Parts: sequence; structure tokens; C-alpha cells
Amino acid sequence: MLLQCHPNIITFMGWTIFANTPALMTELADTNLLTYIQKNQNTPLKTILSILLQISQALEFIAEQGIIHRDVACRNILIIFDENNIIAKLADFGLCCLFGDTLTPRNSIYKKFPIKWLSIEALINCEFSEKSDVWAFGILCYETFSLGAVPYSDMSNSEMIEFLQSGQRLKCPIKTPYLIYDLMQNCWKKEPKDRPKFNEISFHLRSMLEKETANYGYLNLKTSSSKIIQI
Repeated sequence: MLLQCHPNIITFMGWTIFANTPALMTELADTNLLTYIQKNQNTPLKTILSILLQISQALEFIAEQGIIHRDVACRNILIIFDENNIIAKLADFGLCCLFGDTLTPRNSIYKKFPIKWLSIEALINCEFSEKSDVWAFGILCYETFSLGAVPYSDMSNSEMIEFLQSGQRLKCPIKTPYLIYDLMQNCWKKEPKDRPKFNEISFHLRSMLEKETANYGYLNLKTSSSKIIQI
């Protein structure tokens, strides 16, 4: 599997032998998204939207290449600080597969999947597609706005599956914009065909970011009680 370079995907530099074990070498990152949001709880919304957009663009790119990541989570997003910019990089392709690959529940690797990030069809039928990555992206958004909370933390795996099959979903984290929670819920639609594709997610996030950036640092006079005084 050969993946072309993308600004929001971690770059493979080569390999080496470390402690008599083969090891991959990638570009150096400063932290991961999970650690970043836990340590920076007052991150501006426009920064968060920028990070989510970068992740969505990376997932859009690999979907176009026929690749399913299958482990989309905050822990697998690396963060690089570049002067005043924050660059998000999709990493850890250890569970990725190509469209059309099959997996049976009794396959030994099945136990290694991140259960609480899996879509309903992946949990029940081991079906993976771009839309199962979309579901996981919704969980990543939940992680981000809940400042790193573990999804379904009070449920066992069987309880979580029953919870999802009943039509219930994770609650909206505090201070999450309505449009973001609406996006999460769309990512968690029961039927994969009803979920957005990553190019659609990128479009909506880009629109939200543009509006947030345009308003950043400015007072909206239409909603304020300010008066214009003639001098």
C-alpha cells in the first residue's frame, strides 16, 4: 500500500533497527491531539475548527485513495507547532485496509480494534468503509469538545452496543456549538448511506471556520446594546 504525501498526514522518513527491533521513522511531532486538548482547555474555537478541518481533509484524501483508517481517534492525531500555526497530522495506520477487504469476527486482529470508536456496522458485522471512519470522526469531535473524555466511559462493551442499537447517542459536551453537535449526530446515523462523506464534512467545517475567523475579535453590533454616538 503506497500513500502519497499530504500536508495533514504524518510523513514516513524511513526505518531503522532499535534494540534489535525494526522501527519506523517519521517526521517529529510535538504532541498528540488528546494531550493537547487536555492541557489547553481554553483553546479558541477557531483553532479547534482548524484542527478538525485538517483531520477531515486527511481522511478525505485517504478515502479518495481507497483506504480506510479504522483507528480515527484523538490519540492518533499528531500536532506540530509551526510558529503561530498548529498543524494536525493523521497518524498510526496500523489497522488501515483497502476498500473491499473483509474481516470476520473470529479473526484474531478483531480484538485489537478500538471498540468505543467503532460504528454500529463495524461492531456487529465487521463492516468497514469510509462511513465507518466518518462515525469515528464524530467520536473524535466528541473527544475534542469534552476535553479528552472517554466515550461511553460508564458502559461495558455490551451495554454500549445495546445503547447504540436502541438509537441513543452520546450527549452533547458542554460548550459545544450546535452546528458541531449536529455534525456529530449526522456522523452517527445508523445507516452508513445517511452519513456525510468527508468532502462534505470538510466543506461544512471550512464554512464554520471562515465565519468564526471573520468574527474573531470583533463585536457584533446587531446583537449588542451599543449606541452609535454622532460627534
